[in-house]
Amino acid sequence: MEMKVYSGGFTAEHLYRNEMKIVADLQLKGMSKQAIKDKIFEENLFHCRSEAAMKDIFPRVYRRAEKLNDTLRNMLVNGSRSDNNAILLYAFLKHFKFPRDFVLEVIHYNLKRFKNTVTEGNVMTFFEEKGQQYEEVRKWTDQTKYKLKQVTLKILVDGELLLKTGNEYEIKSIPLSKELREYVENNSEYSDLLMLTLND
Repeated sequence: MEMKVYSGGFTAEHLYRNEMKIVADLQLKGMSKQAIKDKIFEENLFHCRSEAAMKDIFPRVYRRAEKLNDTLRNMLVNGSRSDNNAILLYAFLKHFKFPRDFVLEVIHYNLKRFKNTVTEGNVMTFFEEKGQQYEEVRKWTDQTKYKLKQVTLKILVDGELLLKTGNEYEIKSIPLSKELREYVENNSEYSDLLMLTLND
């Protein structure tokens, strides 16, 4: 069984700004995964309409929060909005390779060549190129591709890496605080945060 390079399993993802902060805050208090889950479910901290929605969202958020250490969790809980954006996008992009490669191969690539916009056409070209390289991408239906395009762009707009202007998206690097920049520069495990937020 060959290992898939790309998963299309992020059609229902969001940035999860508030949910990530809640989980990070409870992790900083030293609570176990089960204790965090129990508290979130009992007190409906995610403000979900149903338990089914909570069951769906909790593992998505928890998996991303696990990509952070306590220093980054603390910056997420207590930091500025733009540090929040950087850390939230980092956690999302570390978990999903397809949008991560889109950021690196299209957005980052464009910016380094002084082209500061991305179009929906750029996204479709990216899908076509990946479809030529990888069978799993070729097998995605048009509906799946449409959803993945929408989710990717929406999360990058919500994280303020892109700004929608008419039919195009303006590329923005995310301003980092001195503390966050110095921390990731000095901790190689997290150094790709600089590239993924266009700060390299």
